[in-house]
Amino acid sequence: MRTRRYVAALAVTVVLEIVFCLFVFNKIGNISQDTVAVNECVKSIETNYPDQDKYSRALEYVLISGDGEVLYRTGDGLSETVNDAVSNGDTILDVEGVGKILIHNSTEDSIDSYKRSIIAAVVAATLIQAVILVLYVYSVKRNVTDPFKEMNEFAVRVAGGDLDIPLKVDGKHVFGEFTEAFDLMRTELKKARLAERQANEDKKELVAKLSHDIKTPVASIKSASEVGYEITKEDKTKQYFNQINVKADQIKVLVDNLFYSSVQDITEITVAPVEYSSDILAPIIRNSDYLGKASSFEVPPVRIFADKLRMQQVFDNIFMNSYKYSGTDIDVECGLEGEYLIVSVRDKGPGVPEEELPLLREKYKRGSNSEGKDGAGLGLYLTDYFMNEMDGRLVIANAAPGLKVSVYIRIVEG
Repeated sequence: MRTRRYVAALAVTVVLEIVFCLFVFNKIGNISQDTVAVNECVKSIETNYPDQDKYSRALEYVLISGDGEVLYRTGDGLSETVNDAVSNGDTILDVEGVGKILIHNSTEDSIDSYKRSIIAAVVAATLIQAVILVLYVYSVKRNVTDPFKEMNEFAVRVAGGDLDIPLKVDGKHVFGEFTEAFDLMRTELKKARLAERQANEDKKELVAKLSHDIKTPVASIKSASEVGYEITKEDKTKQYFNQINVKADQIKVLVDNLFYSSVQDITEITVAPVEYSSDILAPIIRNSDYLGKASSFEVPPVRIFADKLRMQQVFDNIFMNSYKYSGTDIDVECGLEGEYLIVSVRDKGPGVPEEELPLLREKYKRGSNSEGKDGAGLGLYLTDYFMNEMDGRLVIANAAPGLKVSVYIRIVEG
């Protein structure tokens, strides 16, 4: 039905365009010299000669004497001899007692004016038609292409094992009848996956229990923060509750990653870097620095190659280590070096022994200063893995004083 409306609109603009052009062509065919104005010019000269101030200027013309001398002209660029007037198709008339008047033939000017009108009309009609076509393309995109893309992405998610996000059911687009069936498929696949997981529960009982024990209080925290967000009236307090929500979601992702890294190889964690503006880094760093210990900093404006979620985890791990092992203020510096944007995070703590620095990147390895502090030795190991997968690198070094962790983020050229 929408297609018919767009086709009808295009047809109307084409018909109007043709009608206007035919009207203008008809006007061009009827162009002729204004005899009344011609007679007025001749009469005014015969009556008022040689008083030029009283000559009529209804038309463009040149007045010449019998021997060809120019006596008067209304403007430049006009024929000044009989031969020129004949060549240009001008009107040549005798003026009694004076000579001849060469009246400029304005037919070409009128035709040019009409041509310009036709061009303007065609351009305007073309623009209108272009707008109609753009609207039609947008309608097709919204009602056909985008729903199809959503269904395709949904199928990819389901194939990848993501069975939690339902497919939006919308009966307005052409695929509306299929969306409900697709979501039913997701539900049935989810049931099958849960049954499979239950069958393997005996092998993963310990890890599953730990995962459940962590997710339960996180869910409670998230639920309470959502209630607090809704009932509080202060914007600042809303920001705090929202930050709790964001961190709770990140904890859920990290718990899922911990689950898979415990039963599979760490490389099963997906890292999917794409091109971003470096503007994303400042909010990520401030989000990681939830205690507000970091100094002010500016991120150079470049294009970077990163996975936004994993980059958030990178800085979360770095700041968490600094909070845990130093508890001091933190200096954040950003700069460019070759093909990297470097973000350095430095605390003012005691650092670690030089011989232990390489161990910080290893799985389940912790420094000697970690005694009595909670942790599994996965933070910097995961951070190093994420940076390598994003074509960057992680550099850890002692400062004077403190520990300096530098994140080398690949710059996208061009």
